[in-house]
Amino acid sequence: MKKITFTLILFLMLTSCGYKALYSNKNLNLNIIKIEKIKKNKLNLTIEKRLNNFSNKQALNKISLKIDAEKEIKVVSKNMQGNPSRYQMIIKLNIDIIDDQNKKINKNITQDFSYNTNSNRFTLSQYEIEIEEVLINKIIDELIKDLSKL
Repeated sequence: MKKITFTLILFLMLTSCGYKALYSNKNLNLNIIKIEKIKKNKLNLTIEKRLNNFSNKQALNKISLKIDAEKEIKVVSKNMQGNPSRYQMIIKLNIDIIDDQNKKINKNITQDFSYNTNSNRFTLSQYEIEIEEVLINKIIDELIKDLSKL
């Protein structure tokens, strides 16, 4: 009987805790009218898709965005034979925010991550794709925080 009571109380407490996603599209008072990409690359397309998920069509605050993202992979260190042993991936986002009063704000967001090389090129390539996703998510989080303050 105690187990059932404890389970019921625990279930009620957890289901009624009032959890809401912090930056869901329902919470943002932000309507992204247009996203213009400076360059047609995969990185800009990914960022555009993620930003469109946060647009709230009923919001009064209307903005247009001009985005330019680029990815750079640098060799940080080499081994004794001169082969790369450590890389650094840097993703830079330059974004112009234009609100409905034609006020323009420029933001630059940069995220980087250092990682070791792998002798298997396929594994290294898959790891780089995962790193890119994580860095894009960090950039989007930072950008949404900035946009929510407008």
